[in-house]
Amino acid sequence: MKRQLLRHGFLFLFIALWLGLATATLSHPEKWLAGHVTALLTGLVLVVIGLAWTELTLTARQRSIAFWCGLISAYTGLVANIFTALVDLPGPASNPGVNPTGVPAVIFFALLAILIPTILTSFGLVLYGTRGERPADTAHTFAD
Repeated sequence: MKRQLLRHGFLFLFIALWLGLATATLSHPEKWLAGHVTALLTGLVLVVIGLAWTELTLTARQRSIAFWCGLISAYTGLVANIFTALVDLPGPASNPGVNPTGVPAVIFFALLAILIPTILTSFGLVLYGTRGERPADTAHTFAD
């Protein structure tokens, strides 16, 4: 799982580079910029969680839930950002005071309904896993 988190994190950093090009070439650049920055941050978060993965004190089930919720939230957020840019959906930062309406709004809020619980679950489990002492099977000495 650690290696997969690192792989997905670097994949997000690669995607973020392409979204940066979209910022310069496609319509609605502010929406593409939001996707670019979000993908960069998501990639960094996935890499950091991957690097800390062996330090977490979690059961196998908790690890599995944290892993899958993390990936589901990452990719759902990416899809939501790209969708927002493609349909120019108004947002609180890009169009203050304008509420999204119609089918695009329904699709976006459905994506949020997936994103919010999965990201809170993943981050909550990772934070919970940092409690206490480091796991005995990964304890290292200074000679390592």
